[in-house]
Amino acid sequence: MHIPDSLQDLANSEVVQFLKRPKTVVRIFAGVFSLIVFSSLLTDGYQNKTDSSQLHCVLNSNNVACSFAVGAGLLALLSCLAFLALDAHESHIADSRFRTAFQLLDFILAGLPGPSGPPPRCSCSLQALHG
Repeated sequence: MHIPDSLQDLANSEVVQFLKRPKTVVRIFAGVFSLIVFSSLLTDGYQNKTDSSQLHCVLNSNNVACSFAVGAGLLALLSCLAFLALDAHESHIADSRFRTAFQLLDFILAGLPGPSGPPPRCSCSLQALHG
């Protein structure tokens, strides 16, 4: 392992340049947030009632809702890690078809709506202008 001689050498290293890219920072934050969602739902999403030792979902007592939320959080965490790893090796990917498929999958997954539905479109300013 190469140890840099100065802080300038460290700042110019390939790893630091990769970590300073906006896409990398966003993927790391998304991974941290998905880990928080996944772990909080996994630990606090199920509780047992006083009269039973069986765990019940706190989301409207619907086990499907808890399973979906835990699965979505896990899928988000794994996809963040996979795309971060692919971003790190992006310069080494020679096959243009794989690179195109990777970018297309990234675009599709970024555009998918979350569990609450598609992102809201604010048309209130347009309605105020026309009405």
